[in-house]
Amino acid sequence: MSAESEVTPVPDPPAETPLAAETLNEHADKYDDPRAKFGAKGWLAVVAIAIGATIFALASVAARRTQLGETTRFYGPEVIQAIQLGDHVMLVPQKGSDFETVELTAFPGLGHLRKALLDEGHYEWETETSESVAEFCDGEDDVKCVRLEFSDPSLNRFETARIDIELNRGIVGLADKASQVKVNDRVRPALQHQIGLLMRVKQKRYDRRD
Repeated sequence: MSAESEVTPVPDPPAETPLAAETLNEHADKYDDPRAKFGAKGWLAVVAIAIGATIFALASVAARRTQLGETTRFYGPEVIQAIQLGDHVMLVPQKGSDFETVELTAFPGLGHLRKALLDEGHYEWETETSESVAEFCDGEDDVKCVRLEFSDPSLNRFETARIDIELNRGIVGLADKASQVKVNDRVRPALQHQIGLLMRVKQKRYDRRD
């Protein structure tokens, strides 16, 4: 047998059937439709959406962030740091309050108490005066006064900060400074409730000490 007879012939590709050609023609407009192209305008739209989403996210974070401008001016930066970072917090009775000193260090709601004092939007700054809270409490009869002490005995990053609060009227100020300001009508009842709860919790523990 010769070498030529051993070569296997390669079959021709099958001819395109009428059905296949018809299918291609039917969908040709989808492949050739200029509206399906994703050009420069499409990319610009995507970039614009991404920038808008980023701006919205940053604005939301900024809106939720505690504003400290006025409170830093009123309390001073060291006291602000003490409120934020103080790892030892005490609630001390003053005139008109009848409870034992409470240690708040491990209290679950301490974060809310810190925020109530820190956020400048919680105060009515037009009520600020040069009289200390202690002087106000001494000069009035219908008062319920307490003192918060924020300290840092572990790291000693700042001096102990002492903040006096008159709960009935929502008056707040530093214990060692002749200045006071009122919290707003929304924060005052929350502050009364939270600190009142701390007093009662401590009293219950004291009553069951035996």
